[in-house]
Amino acid sequence: MTGQDVAAQLKDRTGRRWSDSKISRIETGRVSATVGDVRDMLDLYEVTDPDTRNALFGLAREAVQQGWWQPYNDLLSRNYATFIDLEAAAAWMRIFEPLVVPGLLQTPAYAREIIRKGGPLELDENELERRVELRMRRQTVAQESGLSLWVVLDEAVLHKQVGDKQVMRAQLERLVTEARTSRLALHVIPSESGGHAATSGAFGIFVFPDDDDRDSVYVDTMAGTLYLDRPSDVAAANLVFDHLLVAALNSDDSLALIAAVAEKYR
Repeated sequence: MTGQDVAAQLKDRTGRRWSDSKISRIETGRVSATVGDVRDMLDLYEVTDPDTRNALFGLAREAVQQGWWQPYNDLLSRNYATFIDLEAAAAWMRIFEPLVVPGLLQTPAYAREIIRKGGPLELDENELERRVELRMRRQTVAQESGLSLWVVLDEAVLHKQVGDKQVMRAQLERLVTEARTSRLALHVIPSESGGHAATSGAFGIFVFPDDDDRDSVYVDTMAGTLYLDRPSDVAAANLVFDHLLVAALNSDDSLALIAAVAEKYR
C-alpha cells in the first residue's frame, strides 16, 4: 500500500482524518505516534502477533514519555497532541488570528484568562494553572528550536480586552518586544480596511524544513482543529495569507499601532 492508500483506509476505518504526509512523518520519525495511532496502523496491516504488537505499543509509550509534554499528557486530546507534534517539527508558522493573540505569544496572565473563558467548563484552579504552564512550555520549546513566526492580527485583537487593563497592556507590550526579534514578523490589519480574505476565522500554516515534507494547514472550528495538507489546500491558504499581508500595515506601522493601543490601557 502507498501512504495515500494507508491514509484513505485508516480514515474509513476510524472516522478520523489521516493523510499520507502524516503516515510519512510517523514512518520517518518526524512526529511521534500515539498508542492509538500505532494500534490503528497495526490493525490495518493485519499485525496480529501479540508480542509484536505489545513491543510496538511499548515503543510508542516510551516516545511519549520522552517528550517534553509528558507531564501534561492528561490534558492533551489527540487533536491537540497532533498540533504540538506539527509545531515541534515546523521551521516556520504563518498564523492569522482575528480575535486573540496566538498562544505562542501570550503572556501567562493573558493565557490564563483565555483558557479560563475558552477551556473546558468547570475548570478547577489546579488544572487551569497546568494548562497555562503547558502553553508557556510550548513557547520555550518553540524558542529553543528556532521556530519562526509570521503573524497577521486583525486590529480587533488589540481592542478586545482580555482580563483587566494591566493584563492587556502587558500583553501588547510583549507583542512589540517580541516583534523586534528575528523570530517574529508581525502585521496588523487596521479596522478601517474593512473586509479581508479571512473573515471566516483563524488559520495557520506549518512550514517544514524538508522540501519533501509537505506543509500543513490548520483551521480552527467549533468542533476542534482541522488539519489539511493537500497541495491545493496549502496553496489556497498561502494565497489567503498573502492577501492578508497586502491588507495589513507594514511592520513598523503595525508596531506603532500596537504601542499606541497599549497606552490606552494605562
